[in-house]
Amino acid sequence: EIGSCDNCSCATNSETKEEVAIKKIANAFDNRIDAKRTLREIKLLCHMDHDNIIKIKDIIIPPEKEKFNDVYIAYELMDTDLHQIIRSSQALTDDHCQ
Repeated sequence: EIGSCDNCSCATNSETKEEVAIKKIANAFDNRIDAKRTLREIKLLCHMDHDNIIKIKDIIIPPEKEKFNDVYIAYELMDTDLHQIIRSSQALTDDHCQ
């Protein structure tokens, strides 16, 4: 879902120098449904450990907890996303299927 949304950016971890994808979930707690969806995404991805499932690297905590409206999740950076692969005219390879 990272590549499919407009609220994602590439960044470099200043401590590890690792490139990551940052996903912003704006107003994650505005309503109960969005809050549950956000929590579910985080919990599921933190517990899954499979080569074919993107991994969460970090949850970025805001400096002021009173202004904790948006959630920022750092994911491992992928070369492309499933949406781009499916929509391209390029034939699927074994590498795509991983």
